[in-house]
Amino acid sequence: MPGGAPIFARAVKNKRQKIKGKMERMSNRIILQGKNLALNYGARRIFEHVTFIIHEGDKVGLVGPNGAGKTSLFRVLTGSEEPSEGSLSWTQGVRVGYLQQVRTPPAGQTVFAAALEELADILAMRAEISHLEQEMERPETLADEGALEKVMAEYADLVHRYEEGGGYGAEAKVRSVLRGLGFSEDDFSLPAEVLSGGQKTRLALARLLLRPYDLLMLDEPTNHLDIAATEWLEDYLRDYRGAVLVISHDRYFLDKICSRIFHLERGSLDVYPGNYSRFLQLCEEALLAQRRAYAKDQREIARMEEYIRRNKAGVNAKQARGRETLLARRARIARPVESRSLQDLKFVPQTSSAEQVLVLRDLAAAYPGRPLFSGLDLTVKRGECIAILGKNGAGKTSLFRILLGELPPAGGDVLFGLRVKPAYYAQEQEHLNGNDTLLEAIRSMRPMTEEQARTLLGRFLFRGDDVFKKVGVLSGGEKSRLVLAQLFLTGANLLLLDEPTNNLDIGAKEALEEALADFPGTLLVISHDRFFLDRLADRVLELADGRFTQYLGNYSDYRAKKAEQEGAIKEAAQRAASQGRSDEHRTGSGAGSATKVSGAAASLSDGASGGTARSKGAKLTNPWKREQALKEAESRIASLEERLKALTEALADESTYRDGEQARRTQEAYEQVRRELDDAYSQWEAVVESM
Repeated sequence: MPGGAPIFARAVKNKRQKIKGKMERMSNRIILQGKNLALNYGARRIFEHVTFIIHEGDKVGLVGPNGAGKTSLFRVLTGSEEPSEGSLSWTQGVRVGYLQQVRTPPAGQTVFAAALEELADILAMRAEISHLEQEMERPETLADEGALEKVMAEYADLVHRYEEGGGYGAEAKVRSVLRGLGFSEDDFSLPAEVLSGGQKTRLALARLLLRPYDLLMLDEPTNHLDIAATEWLEDYLRDYRGAVLVISHDRYFLDKICSRIFHLERGSLDVYPGNYSRFLQLCEEALLAQRRAYAKDQREIARMEEYIRRNKAGVNAKQARGRETLLARRARIARPVESRSLQDLKFVPQTSSAEQVLVLRDLAAAYPGRPLFSGLDLTVKRGECIAILGKNGAGKTSLFRILLGELPPAGGDVLFGLRVKPAYYAQEQEHLNGNDTLLEAIRSMRPMTEEQARTLLGRFLFRGDDVFKKVGVLSGGEKSRLVLAQLFLTGANLLLLDEPTNNLDIGAKEALEEALADFPGTLLVISHDRFFLDRLADRVLELADGRFTQYLGNYSDYRAKKAEQEGAIKEAAQRAASQGRSDEHRTGSGAGSATKVSGAAASLSDGASGGTARSKGAKLTNPWKREQALKEAESRIASLEERLKALTEALADESTYRDGEQARRTQEAYEQVRRELDDAYSQWEAVVESM
């Protein structure tokens, strides 16, 4: 090994440590500050006196009821709306990513190409590296020592920047993000324009996540994601180096990623430390304190009024008039404002069903040329809540359509119990007539007077002239509340609910949970809302690879069981791999494989502990031992550099990325060897310092 290599490595390491220290000092850097922001639409004020700060690396959830102005605030932050009052201060050079700003891929571009395009800077560096390599091989360059040195310096700097930017793992990163958001390998080659609306949104989100932004702004990012993709996104955002500001009604999601909560309601913004659960706790404590203060104030006012009433005409009239003056000047504590949400929501069956509500025997579903699932055996008892989980497109909604008689089964039997009356909450709400008014939509369910219909709609937050709105102009949240109002009128004892919490704000979700928890009938629920499932589910049916698997308990119980199973599988795989390495070592079959990816990855543990006893221990006083330790350290560095070179070549080879799993393993092996090489340099430095 060249004698100068460790010295060069130490200089690089020192430089990195200085950069890291600088970054740590800047970690509390303010990247955005809003002061007294206000937004008006004509005479209507959306919000006012909105003041906040976002620091580097912040993870902030923006919450509030539908219509509070959250998306309007986002538009102000992105510059698509000008605030009526106040100011925004951005730190110079801050890069901001917002989903609505992601452009549509060109026609004919594949899903993978559209995502990879977001790493254009990496691709440009890759092309320039190739150009410099060719330049270094030209006879003219080789003959000119000065020119060669200049090209080599440019090449070394560019390769370093390319490596630091994750250039060798660019394709692997794209595949990881696309798979994480629910795209299969087969989807990668599809033209982007043939994707469904939900898939296009997921592709846009993937492209957004691939770029390194200082602030990422996400408006309901978990819409169109199944649970697996949502959990992947949580992990990704939690480790994201930039700041994140997210609008979401997914309480589980907010708990996982947020360290602060911005609460926007009734035109004002309040900032709370902690995640969503902590926010709820602080809100409850604040509301309780307000109630107590208000009650105390009211008691004091009542006492003064009683004194004035009793003494106004008596011997103490002068004192009573003084009290009256004091009372008139008294600053009164305002009545605490309770959150406006669904009220008195209860689903009451017209009649009770038999104990055995539903039996499915060897049930199968398929579309022409496409099987969905088979072999479903299930018995549903009265009062149960069964959650149905699975990836989008797995066949969950098709199961509901079979139960409702809208789709014939491909095989098996469906048997309903006596007196079972089902009702369906459709995710797409396709049964709604866009030309009906809300009054007409409600009165079509059951004969009732206009006053009765208005009273019912009021319980679902439709008041005043809202009842004359056409269904077609309603927002997603308003349509969801209308469907719930219709469901309320069915008197059903078996509710089939397909994503019932979509488009509902958090307060409405909680009210719906309360109503369904008290429902004496039976529930079959398709949902990606894990908080909702934790509250209600008694059993979980997971649909994967065309088969249902049953888990007892709620969502948390299901996740714990899955984690236990995955841990057992991983442990078995590690044991098998360890046994394989032992066999390979005994037979010598691994010799000479340092230049192969599998050999490099398999030998990561070799030498990992070499010299560690000397690396951080006492100084070596024996000259022979010092020399021996130095040789061992340099030998280990040379070996690791050879492995790193092999893995670097593999990552630069396009064939590596034909197998997504191989690409992932190669990238992981590369990162592991880099860490070991850093450790080896540290050990070498320790030996040198002991001399």
